[in-house]
Amino acid sequence: MLTRLIYTSRVSPGVDSRAVRDILAVSQRNNAERGLTGALLFNSTYFLQWLEGGRSAVNERFRIIGADKRHYEAEILDYVAINRRSFGSWTMGYAGEGAMSRDLLFEFSKTTEFNPYSLSAESAVELIRQLAEKSLTLEPN
Repeated sequence: MLTRLIYTSRVSPGVDSRAVRDILAVSQRNNAERGLTGALLFNSTYFLQWLEGGRSAVNERFRIIGADKRHYEAEILDYVAINRRSFGSWTMGYAGEGAMSRDLLFEFSKTTEFNPYSLSAESAVELIRQLAEKSLTLEPN
């Protein structure tokens, strides 16, 4: 069974674009080995991540992610069985703060600021999908 998990968390102090590059490199390698795909959104304050794959692989990866000290206050926004992947060709895509226009953020939340804790599951799904269509890459700028 395929599963999608979307979570948000707060970025720990000292985590910068170099740390995000490391996160992406490790994620892309590990996810390929485990049949996981997805996307990561990042700004200096928050992470928003979409993981998809087999249920046990998604659950195990989230347990590992939850123990990572580069973030805290992880909160699951969406966890659901899915029929097909949305990011089948992305072991881990990426969108940084520069990809998130104020208009796009306002479309899916109550403000023009990126705060994933304020998103509903549906809004998080649509925001990530919109960013994927426009500006998802494999590496931070």
